[in-house]
Amino acid sequence: MEWLDRNGQPISCTGKLRVLRENEAELRQVMKDACEDALLMDVGPAALRQRMEWLLENVMAGVRGMNAAGKGDGE
Repeated sequence: MEWLDRNGQPISCTGKLRVLRENEAELRQVMKDACEDALLMDVGPAALRQRMEWLLENVMAGVRGMNAAGKGDGE
């Protein structure tokens, strides 16, 4: 899966791609660990997915707020 910019075009900057791939690998491991723990503690798969989606929405809302204030826009 490609990383796309705000206009839907593939990101080609190798530095940006390196950071994005590193972040994705770290996030994948943390999510895997959290999912395994939740399932071992008998959280239902549907509830786990709902919670992860809720968490992502909350994180994205905070990031959108930063970007609207002119922060975090590295371009």
